[in-house]
Amino acid sequence: MNAPSSRLIPVADRLLDCPKAMTNGPCGGVALDGTCEVDKRICVWAETIVAAGSDVATRPAPAGDWSNGEPFAQLWSGHESTRTAERTLDKHLRPWRQGGRFESELRAGRFVVTAEINPPDSASAAAYLERVKPLIGLLDAVHISDNSLASPHMCGLAMAALIERMGLETILHMTCRDRNRNMLQADLLGAAALGVKNVLCLTGDHPAIGDHRSAKPVFDLDAVSWIDSARHLRDSSSFQSGRPLDIAPNVLIGGGAEPTAAPMEFRPHRLANKVAAGIDFAVTQVIYDMDLLETYRRKVRDLGLDKKIHILVSVGALAGPGMARGMNSNTPGVVVPETIIRRLDGAPAGKRRDEGLRICVEQIEQLKEMPGISGIDIMDLDPGRYGEVIETAGLSERPLAAV
Repeated sequence: MNAPSSRLIPVADRLLDCPKAMTNGPCGGVALDGTCEVDKRICVWAETIVAAGSDVATRPAPAGDWSNGEPFAQLWSGHESTRTAERTLDKHLRPWRQGGRFESELRAGRFVVTAEINPPDSASAAAYLERVKPLIGLLDAVHISDNSLASPHMCGLAMAALIERMGLETILHMTCRDRNRNMLQADLLGAAALGVKNVLCLTGDHPAIGDHRSAKPVFDLDAVSWIDSARHLRDSSSFQSGRPLDIAPNVLIGGGAEPTAAPMEFRPHRLANKVAAGIDFAVTQVIYDMDLLETYRRKVRDLGLDKKIHILVSVGALAGPGMARGMNSNTPGVVVPETIIRRLDGAPAGKRRDEGLRICVEQIEQLKEMPGISGIDIMDLDPGRYGEVIETAGLSERPLAAV
């Protein structure tokens, strides 16, 4: 391990100003102008990375030690990475986990198709599960969000268990916003016991952007330190504290990727950080700017990361120019190019939804031809549209790997 950057340590105290208490930042919620999604100030992590150089990004910092009140006191200093040989293996050489459909399709080199659903605002899942049923056979897995947009919904773990019973494989999102490291580890064990084969470890949105803005955030870990803890739980069969497990959660571990969040030149290195921490796959933010994605993808390939993990790109069909402009204004890290907004503006008022679908399908066609891209994650507020996207993109009859 190289010595910590002398340019980084003097500014470490400034990182205490991060609203998410990131120890491996910046998160994906940084706008193009470098401002934080929470307090609208210039992101302290973005400033630090510019000052210290992106080389620090591939040195995962340990989980913060909040007991001494100085979580950054030994930031990178003297910290040796706990990475093992297995964590640096190419993706096709890694051990099989549970051999579910998602893992099997990835290993077979097929273009996988997933979609994200938000659990309902209800104490009953019956009606919502009826809407999900048509996706069985169309998707390789369905993402279950974790209190999306920092607002409460039905528990994602419960929803994942119900959907697994229907025969549809899930990717359970697990964020650090609402749980400390004790509860994250406990929920991962519970998820594995309920049949969940894949998890996506995320930092999570800050409550300041949700509808319970007075809620106290946790952020005991950030995404990278949570990935490292989940990997340790699985591969070392012990808790972060070192206490042994009887049976480890043998799951695929995923992380987020932010190709269009500032500072963009740093983002491939942040993905390298997550690879070093232990992810098997990554899922991007929703992408509309294919040029920015291509710049990111080329750097990721230069770093050899596409050989280490499987990368899925999130796509979505815009309903119209108003939605596109709103995403540019209100969703840090997501960029909708003016060319797309002009296309939506130019479509007849009653046909703009169809134009948004055509743009999404065109992007999927490009992604299918991109080396290093393993599949897509479709994002939409209405899961009833997922079948339409899949059918229109010609993905409903794709061959499947044997499970």
